[in-house]
Amino acid sequence: MTALQYALFNDNNLQWELPATIAQLPNLSSLILKNNQLNGSINPYLGNNSYLEYIDLSNNNFVGTVPSALCRGGGLLFLWASNNSFNGLLPITLKNCTTIMLLELNANNIRADISLTFGVHPILTLVDLSENRFYGRLPSNWAGNIVFLNLEGNEIYGKIPLGFLNTTQQQLLSLANNKLSGDIPEELTNSTSLMDLSLSNNKFSSLPYIQAPKLETLHLSNNRFVGRFPLLQINWATLVTIDLGENKFSGEVPSWIGSSFPVLRILRLRSNQFIGNIPLQLSMLNNLQWLDLSNNNLTGPIPNILSSMHSMTVQIARNRSYFDLHFVYKENIHLIWKGEKATYQENTALLNGIDLSCNYVSGNIPDDLVKLQGLIFLNLSRNQLSGVIPHNIGNMTSLEILDLSINHLSGNIPQSMSHLTFLDTLNLSHNNLTGQIPSGSQLQTFNPSVFSNNNGLCGFPLPNNCSTNNSSIVQEVNNEAGDKKLKIIWVICSVILGFVTGFWVYFGALFWKISLRFAIFRFTDKMQDKMMKWFGWYLH
Repeated sequence: MTALQYALFNDNNLQWELPATIAQLPNLSSLILKNNQLNGSINPYLGNNSYLEYIDLSNNNFVGTVPSALCRGGGLLFLWASNNSFNGLLPITLKNCTTIMLLELNANNIRADISLTFGVHPILTLVDLSENRFYGRLPSNWAGNIVFLNLEGNEIYGKIPLGFLNTTQQQLLSLANNKLSGDIPEELTNSTSLMDLSLSNNKFSSLPYIQAPKLETLHLSNNRFVGRFPLLQINWATLVTIDLGENKFSGEVPSWIGSSFPVLRILRLRSNQFIGNIPLQLSMLNNLQWLDLSNNNLTGPIPNILSSMHSMTVQIARNRSYFDLHFVYKENIHLIWKGEKATYQENTALLNGIDLSCNYVSGNIPDDLVKLQGLIFLNLSRNQLSGVIPHNIGNMTSLEILDLSINHLSGNIPQSMSHLTFLDTLNLSHNNLTGQIPSGSQLQTFNPSVFSNNNGLCGFPLPNNCSTNNSSIVQEVNNEAGDKKLKIIWVICSVILGFVTGFWVYFGALFWKISLRFAIFRFTDKMQDKMMKWFGWYLH
């Protein structure tokens, strides 16, 4: 088939190895094999002909080395090979490939020195090498014209070199999950074109003033940053995500956050050293969907005004997405979900939650918090909260995860909690709750441990039966009340009986015995004479 130009076999169930003779097709322009079950290695001479421009090997099970002759023909424009098991990439494969525009090798097991693998690529605009094992230092001569660069999840070390990116073209840069260190260059944080910056999970220690005017997402978590909340451009109309978690930032959470980022949807400050109260001004973030202030040293009450955050008061549409531009890169949000660390990717627009756990927050849970009916995640555990659970908590019908454990909450579990039909993770343990667990609801399906260490709770699924306990308590109370009534009746009867007996003994004796009656009268007269004499003497 020497005249064949387009070989499109995508989205089937093709298996086995790719025939080696496919590399001998002299006029082949497009080879599209994505979304099959092909395996084995690929003929290293694939790409020898000068017409081959499009190669898509993604989402198969190919192994071995990426074919070394891919660019030898001088015509390769697009190479997709993501989600395979390639483990090698020879320096001669891409180093002199000056024609390539798009390169996707993400989600393989490629181990290669990144500084030796790439050269000068004047029209290369999109590169995704994420989730591999690239190592070495970042080269400074090949990323200048790249618009989209994703190198996260590799073993790259050293500093970000000066001139690494074109500050007027670069729109997305993700270097997360590597071993990079040192200072973040000012040219990076001041880029006039950068929209997404992810440097999380590295060893960076110094952060300059950030004022990239088009920046939408900022991920700096799990580095070695210290000091106050970083300097960010005020009145930032584009910023959607701020992720500063797992660092050593200190001081108070700035109140100006509420007025400076009108479209902010994700604010993640967990696992730092922030102190003071939760700023009231956070309620001004009407687009906020994820607020994570957990694992800090925050004090004071939960501001009642947080209930006015608009995006959390309504259920979010399930078909909603964050970005228009990012057709390859999917934003990652790291959180504690259902008791375990989780990374949410691609569907982050569906997240809607508040995490204030592991602080020193005190006071009552505000009743108005139940107005946040769009929340699917609420974690207030490991604080010093007191009072009762809001009785209308059942209005938060979207809740899937609720953790109020390790506080000082008291009173009954509200009956309205049985209306939370989507609730699949609950923890109310280690409080002072009392009464019967609402029956005939989803609450009966949880493990008893979620209600443990509440000495006053009873009812299924706990082993202590409320009906038995309550009947014995009622019987005991009734017995005590009966005994008390009986004692009062006996006292009254005794008084009446004593009065009647004394009356008849005294007056009966006077009536029946005349001599006794005269003796009493004489005694009375003598006492009257003595009293009158004594009274007269006293007056004189």
